[in-house]
Amino acid sequence: MVIILAMAVVAILITGCTSTSQPVAVVTTEPTVTATPTEVPTVLACGIQTCNGLAVTCGPNVATACPNTLNPSNQCLQYATCQDVSGSCQLVTESRYDKCVNCVEACQNSFPNNPNQVLDCSQSC
Repeated sequence: MVIILAMAVVAILITGCTSTSQPVAVVTTEPTVTATPTEVPTVLACGIQTCNGLAVTCGPNVATACPNTLNPSNQCLQYATCQDVSGSCQLVTESRYDKCVNCVEACQNSFPNNPNQVLDCSQSC
């Protein structure tokens, strides 16, 4: 019986050493392929592009470093803004803007050769 037991132990050891282990499942994931992303429209800058003058233009080249000079037309800029209207940068004015522009133009016509008087006159616009 000892011999049978010894043979059984040897048989178990031999099969354990020569057997291959169970394969381990390896899970791999494929990279997700997405369609080309759709472009999200970006809002471009929209602002006043001119520093001085009554001809206000709007667009992406916003004037940020305007000289600090006294200009009669600057009085009217407080009534004007540039805004994105249906995807287009447009001048939006208050009703007082047109009145101010007319007033400044009247001052310029009244004192064509005297910038100081034009400036004084435009302060009341």
